[in-house]
Amino acid sequence: ANRLALMRTNGLVDHKKTLSIPDSDRIPALVKENRRAVLTVLTAALGSAFSNLNLRAGMNEDQIVELADAIIDTAHEDQLSIEDVLLFLRDMITGKAGKIYDRMDMPTFFEMFETYRQARYETLKNIQYEREAQFKASGPQERGVDDLETEKDKTRVAISEHMRRIYSDEKQSTD
Repeated sequence: ANRLALMRTNGLVDHKKTLSIPDSDRIPALVKENRRAVLTVLTAALGSAFSNLNLRAGMNEDQIVELADAIIDTAHEDQLSIEDVLLFLRDMITGKAGKIYDRMDMPTFFEMFETYRQARYETLKNIQYEREAQFKASGPQERGVDDLETEKDKTRVAISEHMRRIYSDEKQSTD
């Protein structure tokens, strides 16, 4: 819970922080190591969240496992982390993710979760735009010369030789 609190700013999910989670700690990578463990964590988190909602028609255990499995299957689309899911569930419980009437099923969950994922995607696009703008503002990125003084000397010699040639050509044409 403490780690999740660090991923919020003024009570809201700070997607810049969730996007900074290393790829190796995201669901697609974790599933390659141990899918069952990830499924267990997500199933427990979903079950806990749903138990805190006052639903007339909730999800049974099998449906919750199916939902967790569906989250895993779609996590590669935007490299979700377990923290993303937990932060969303917290927002869902507190009503920040939208109004939940009296039922919860997979389509309802994914409709709400899509709003979270879209906000996360917009943050990612803004980060990419800022990086591109900073890169462009920093000017040309070509590598400079290692020995600037040598290059300056070569330029001086070349200009001097060019001027001598021009001057000697003018002198010969006037003679």
